[in-house]
Amino acid sequence: NNLSLLLRSGMPLTTALEEVAGSIKNPAMASNIQDIVSAIQGGMSFSEAAKKFSDIFSPTVIYLIRIGEETGRLDEMLKEASEHVNRIHTIISDTKKALLYPIFVFISLGIGLVFWLYYVVPKILELFKEMNVSLPTLTIYLLKTSDFFQAYFIYLFIGFVAVFIGVLTARKGSRQFRKITDWFMIKLPVSGAIVSASNLAHITEYFSLLIKAGINILQAIKILSESIRNEMYRDKLDEIGKGLKNGSSIAEAFEDVSIFPTFVTRMINIGEVSGTLEEQLGYIAEEYSKKLSTLVEMIGKMIEPIVLVIAGAIFAVIFLALLLPVYDMVSQVGGM
Repeated sequence: NNLSLLLRSGMPLTTALEEVAGSIKNPAMASNIQDIVSAIQGGMSFSEAAKKFSDIFSPTVIYLIRIGEETGRLDEMLKEASEHVNRIHTIISDTKKALLYPIFVFISLGIGLVFWLYYVVPKILELFKEMNVSLPTLTIYLLKTSDFFQAYFIYLFIGFVAVFIGVLTARKGSRQFRKITDWFMIKLPVSGAIVSASNLAHITEYFSLLIKAGINILQAIKILSESIRNEMYRDKLDEIGKGLKNGSSIAEAFEDVSIFPTFVTRMINIGEVSGTLEEQLGYIAEEYSKKLSTLVEMIGKMIEPIVLVIAGAIFAVIFLALLLPVYDMVSQVGGM
């Protein structure tokens, strides 16, 4: 965004890049931009120099820079790129919030429960044993659960860590495993709605931008397929590309893969027939971004009462199991 403003004011590209580098607090980023300046001064184009730093510039942004260079509208393309990056960042951020918040809450609840069963409960139950108190059935079950956690806690912990690392490694190294886990996430009730809304917003946002930049449909679909992380949607985009090559219309190709909602295919059809595909895709992206934000807000409101009910039920059972022997002791003393 800053680079776009500086170019629009008439500043030369290398001077504008140096100005941007001077305003960046991250020294590694500033150094990379200085390297880009050196490459441009050595005769390389901005898009070619930017391509060497894929951790800074995404493929879509590089395409926009290249189009800006070819059309003489680099400042406009950089402005489009900055707005696009902000919208994509919002989509990713909302998706992470929606998926990670419930996980974090339930892991925290699990840690609290393990602490009680492993550390607190055994000390209280040991006191009951020393006093030769007759333990009710519920307390005996709690004792067995506590003994199990004490005996196998280290194995359970190692197993959990091993499974977590194994899943991350398998997702990184195996496309087939990613497809299975992505399919599983889509099929789950809550996460399915989040993942679908996120990917649909992501795809239509990218697609709209690429068409606006003047990239042909087949190339745009190829770029989309390379940029999307969800393997299920990636396969469907590849199928769409094959359908377009076989002569299908854009709406037909999207409809044939059976993963895009009717709303999306109808809007694409309207845009294709009326020549407003870019606007219709932008409208779809906006709608699904709003849906994702709504889901994040809804999950935040839903998770609190759910956690309260679950935590209340669990700890009510624990406290009841601990209080029953005390009640029996008091009754016996009262009887004496």
